[in-house]
Amino acid sequence: MAEKKNWTEIFLIPLVLAVVGILGTHFITQQQERNAQAKADSDRQVKILEIFAEKVTSSDEQQRLLALKLLRAVDDDLAAKLASAVAEVEPLRSKVGEVATEVATEARARIELLPRIYIHVKGNDERESARSVVQLLETEQFVVPGVQRVGSKLPKVSQLRYFKKTEEDEAKRILLILSKAGYKVSPEYIAGYEASKAIRPMHFEL
Repeated sequence: MAEKKNWTEIFLIPLVLAVVGILGTHFITQQQERNAQAKADSDRQVKILEIFAEKVTSSDEQQRLLALKLLRAVDDDLAAKLASAVAEVEPLRSKVGEVATEVATEARARIELLPRIYIHVKGNDERESARSVVQLLETEQFVVPGVQRVGSKLPKVSQLRYFKKTEEDEAKRILLILSKAGYKVSPEYIAGYEASKAIRPMHFEL
């Protein structure tokens, strides 16, 4: 018995510790890469906005038009707001005003098509842990309106709910992203909303 225990201590325990160490390093590295990418994206958008602010105040019409084109490289919601603001102050039927309206319209259209994932948790104590999920999904270009507390209505297992059969592939894509990040979530199709106007297209609940 003692001999068997010694073999376990000599071989099995170090092996387990090595595997745990490798897995731990893997997950930490993934998180660091996501954080670095998120920071790089944020820094890039800040730089674009600095250039936009400089050029949109120029007296040269071509510079203002260039500023509006730069908005296509930033967050759609921000692009829509900034372009709309430019359209409001530009002279009626001016070239800059027309392009500003066009950019704002395009950005709003893209927002409508972006998948929205509403995150539900049982209580306030789970909001903190949900923040890492929000960050992950936003990095992947999903719209995450926020985290909502639903109490006892929450299912016993983590689910990704989708409401239209045609959006099943998108649900699978979301599940794959969550799975790669270490989150175990099951798909759940909720029938009865195929033609409903109460739920917009690309509406998901996690």
